[in-house]
Amino acid sequence: MITSYEPVFQTGKLITGKWNKGQYVIERLLGEGANGKVYLVRKGKALYALKMGFDSVDHQSEVNALKALSKSSSSFQKYLHDVDDYHYAGADYPFCVIRYIKGQPLGEFLQEHGYDWIYMVGLNLLYKLSELHAQGFVFGDLKTENMLVSAYGEVNLVDFGGVTAKGRSIKQFTEVFDRGFWGAGSRVADEQYDLFSFAVLLISATDKERKLKKFSYILPQHRTIDYLLEMLQGNTRLAKAAPFIKKALRGEYVSTKEALADWRKHILRKSAPGPGGHIQTPWLKICFAASLILFASTLYFYWQ
Repeated sequence: MITSYEPVFQTGKLITGKWNKGQYVIERLLGEGANGKVYLVRKGKALYALKMGFDSVDHQSEVNALKALSKSSSSFQKYLHDVDDYHYAGADYPFCVIRYIKGQPLGEFLQEHGYDWIYMVGLNLLYKLSELHAQGFVFGDLKTENMLVSAYGEVNLVDFGGVTAKGRSIKQFTEVFDRGFWGAGSRVADEQYDLFSFAVLLISATDKERKLKKFSYILPQHRTIDYLLEMLQGNTRLAKAAPFIKKALRGEYVSTKEALADWRKHILRKSAPGPGGHIQTPWLKICFAASLILFASTLYFYWQ
């Protein structure tokens, strides 16, 4: 297992793949997780994200999932650009090159644009999860750190280290977002697992008192969904989504497809009510513009 890439990967260094001979100049470190580091790299005029895996087995598992998703007709199409090793000082360092995505962390986005945007973000995140689930995978380690939000609340998932084939044991998770931690179910990869994490993510992102930041101090006997439901009851920012979140925490949705339809019908429609409970015109324009952007993006990546 590799635990450090310094001084192998430094800003300005040219990385050449051992097998495919792709050349990438490291711009800067984007982030670091449990299973690797991610760098912003440049290939000619194009920008990509280059991930170096700490463990070869975990890295290969993530690459296999990305290969399958990249071949799909979803928004993940052609997400994976290159897979190779970098040979340096007698050692091989596995890496993969993926689409570079600009965006903000969820908390930063909501603070800047307002917490009403949680409903549009929720819609787009459910859409991403439904695409992933349709390909036979569960995201697993769903949390605010593993997603970026851009214009019109568009959501992109950015770390696929926890992606697990349905029916298998979740291979990577973060306790506070984990169904098993709260005694609400197993750690077997199913759609309800991601929906549980989705519900906790919404509670965490809109929690004024930051109660979940102290989750490690919660006694085991209090680690139940009752604690989460109590937090939800006092969360005015999620009032319109409370019925949905309760169902997601209890595992009452049969599928993400069902959950997405419920969100569209009963939550997004009510998130900015005007006369008769309909979405006000500005929000209709936002939704329409967002749909055009998503459609255009899909066409762009399809024809590249």
